[in-house]
Amino acid sequence: MIRVELGPEVSPGVFAYTVEGFGIGGRSRQPLLDACRQIKRTSHGTDHQQIGLYRDGKLCMFGGLDWGADHTVSESTTTFVKWKEFPDGLQR
Repeated sequence: MIRVELGPEVSPGVFAYTVEGFGIGGRSRQPLLDACRQIKRTSHGTDHQQIGLYRDGKLCMFGGLDWGADHTVSESTTTFVKWKEFPDGLQR
């Protein structure tokens, strides 16, 4: 299982995270899903693997890397929806 370590809350609802085995990290409102997308963009041979979010050394949430990379959380409905990349030239 790929391990995503949840760090401190850096601003309201935004958490730092790292994936040491891949040299990946960031800050996100949905760190597990964002880590999935980062891993998919930068690695080979990771398809169909399990990925888990760990807080203080304990597994909090897990799922498939492919599924996580393809989904996000809709802020309007608080449900999972298909993720769409921003068009070139637009920033978050």
